[in-house]
Amino acid sequence: MPVFKVGRTYWYEFVHRGVRYRKSTRLREERAAMKVEADAFAVASGAAPPKPVTMATVPTLREFEATFISWCNRELPNQRTRGFYRVNYGRLLQFKPLAMARLNDIDEAMIEQFKIAMDAKQFGQTVVNRYLTTLRKALRYASRTLRLFDRVPIIKLYPNERQREFVFNDEDYQRWLNIAPEPLRSASVLARECGICRNEMLSLERDCVLISDEPDEKGLFGDLNVHRGLKRKERKRQLPITRAMHDVIMPLLKQSQCQHLFTATMDATQPLPDATLENQLSRTKAGLKLHRDAGLHALRHTFLTEMAKRVDAFTLQRIAGHVKITTTMRYVQVQKEAIKDAFAQKFSQTAQTVPLKFPLLKKGKKRNAVGH
Repeated sequence: MPVFKVGRTYWYEFVHRGVRYRKSTRLREERAAMKVEADAFAVASGAAPPKPVTMATVPTLREFEATFISWCNRELPNQRTRGFYRVNYGRLLQFKPLAMARLNDIDEAMIEQFKIAMDAKQFGQTVVNRYLTTLRKALRYASRTLRLFDRVPIIKLYPNERQREFVFNDEDYQRWLNIAPEPLRSASVLARECGICRNEMLSLERDCVLISDEPDEKGLFGDLNVHRGLKRKERKRQLPITRAMHDVIMPLLKQSQCQHLFTATMDATQPLPDATLENQLSRTKAGLKLHRDAGLHALRHTFLTEMAKRVDAFTLQRIAGHVKITTTMRYVQVQKEAIKDAFAQKFSQTAQTVPLKFPLLKKGKKRNAVGH
């Protein structure tokens, strides 16, 4: 029978000499899928020999590095995402059994050996999941796009990653601002006031800032348009500028001698490198001896946690720029006192006003009523 579609890819199915052949072509174009089906039928009928997958045709994980990184640079628009895969691929190569293995020889047993080795080195589950995600991405690209081999092993991530739960209180936040150097201090204010991410900050340009000198009737000073440095289109959003944001944005605009809002500390004509903020974060955190999660992401976390007390979850999702509401809920810290207040308010208002649907009857009266 001709090829047919299952989901977004084409499959083929035919019977030859009583043997049923059915397999996915892993292709989305019908004409290319029909060619794969014709080749499969030729092999099954003996008209053509099967194409052997030899050791020479499938590269090792180390040999495949350049191909995979080149694909990431070409297909992934976000620079931070490209860096994520480049760094984690290098970490995978430090495990020699994986680095020297042909891609088609990497199976569940070898992946389990890798996880055991990482556990012995006391790597956290979150870190190991990053390595496994990179390995899965590379193997799927090699198999499904380049068709170097057929089967991709099942790669199971650790289900219970450590979640960041640290939030800044007012005292710690003020201490942070007092000791943080520029431009970390300005970046911290933006993260705390509107929940913008570091990569989004570094990508802000002059056309993103619509700011006024005087506040409007709601006490706001314009809007900050976030549309660069995004991982997904859902991250594109417009955030109001508060007074605290206004007070740090205006000096940044005056200081900048290029299109970027954040500029290099020694050259205002160049954008601010990510390494500058990273170094300032490390020194500030060490100086205050705060929790290991303290930083710009924790300030975003703090903003979303407090905002969750005032807006509904779907509005918060839009403010945060999340694709799924479940991601938004991970940022929200449910407070014990808030739960108690919610229950206390509910029952104080309804305990005396909600009537019973049916009046309570004593057992004797209830039996008599039923018998009657």
